[in-house]
Amino acid sequence: MYRIRNTQKQTILLQQNKRILKTSDLAVLWGVENKNTLYTTIKRFTQKEILFSIQKGMYATIPIVKLDKYELGCAISGSLSYVSAETVLQNSGVIMQNVSKITLFGEKTKEIRFNDVVYFCKKMDPKFLINRKGIEDKAHYSVATLERAVADILFINPKYYFDNKTPINIEKVDDINISLGYKTEK
Repeated sequence: MYRIRNTQKQTILLQQNKRILKTSDLAVLWGVENKNTLYTTIKRFTQKEILFSIQKGMYATIPIVKLDKYELGCAISGSLSYVSAETVLQNSGVIMQNVSKITLFGEKTKEIRFNDVVYFCKKMDPKFLINRKGIEDKAHYSVATLERAVADILFINPKYYFDNKTPINIEKVDDINISLGYKTEK
């Protein structure tokens, strides 16, 4: 059977556009079927600081402190997750409260502290996560538009209060609600 040497594995790894990889991604990338070989290679690469461990089964190709905080949040929260809700509303000037957590929507509800940043992932039905209307897919993470964030927050909490409604395009919010099938009280 054809074996890839560790130097070739490193070259393959560093040529990737993705900076955060799961163990399964590394197995496919390197063509390794033997789990022991895979885990040994990963262990050696983390010791040599070619890979950096984020959490069990997830690794970065650059030091974790150099990763974008949204990229890290989306990686921890799952493949379909995206930054939304209070984080987007605060960045857009719709709410004036200082929100210290980065809010995401993903497959599971969880709160994780990483590098002095708190990530709060709210569970969203997969049918809503799959529909990417109003979500901008950046190079390494996804973030909701202001209108998608408003639609998301009103779906979760129909009585949510907005400090500044001026930047919100209500027609776009209604269009997103219809497209996603969000049913909100008015």
